[in-house]
Amino acid sequence: MSSTRHPQTGFSLLELVITLAISAILVGMAMPSLQSFMGDSEMTATSNEFVYALQTARSEAIKRARPVGMCPSRNSMTVTPSCTGADYAGGWIVFVDTDGNGSRDADDEVLLQAEPRSTAFSFTADTVFAQRVYFGEAGSSINPAGVPLSGTIDISRAGNAEQRTIRVAANGRITTKPAGS
Repeated sequence: MSSTRHPQTGFSLLELVITLAISAILVGMAMPSLQSFMGDSEMTATSNEFVYALQTARSEAIKRARPVGMCPSRNSMTVTPSCTGADYAGGWIVFVDTDGNGSRDADDEVLLQAEPRSTAFSFTADTVFAQRVYFGEAGSSINPAGVPLSGTIDISRAGNAEQRTIRVAANGRITTKPAGS
């Protein structure tokens, strides 16, 4: 009986180790770029969500012909959220200010609730917008007394060089730019 030998196929242990080493080096080189990309994406998503909330507040003020406010809230996701005057990173709410007093009361309708951001985010608002951003019936940015206001809110993320500045003009126009430009 004769046996036929088949040539060996596959990889040797040395070839597998070299392939894994090269793969590990390539992955190690790609990780910083991937982390930067993810950080930039998270920054874009957060600033877009914040601008969406501002635009919702403004359009609802015009549509309802009533003042609408947006304020920071540490309990934004509860059944009865309130304005806490804290950092917007803790979350925010948009509400119809039925009595026009500039604060969220129990009978004011909540239009939008935003979850808290990760601790990596920081929101720095001008003094005029630290407590609230408020839009009047015409869609202009005002204080509860009706005085026109304009200001900015800067959004930054730890470990990410990209920052955003959101400007709200007295006429209610909302613009976003990279911080410092």
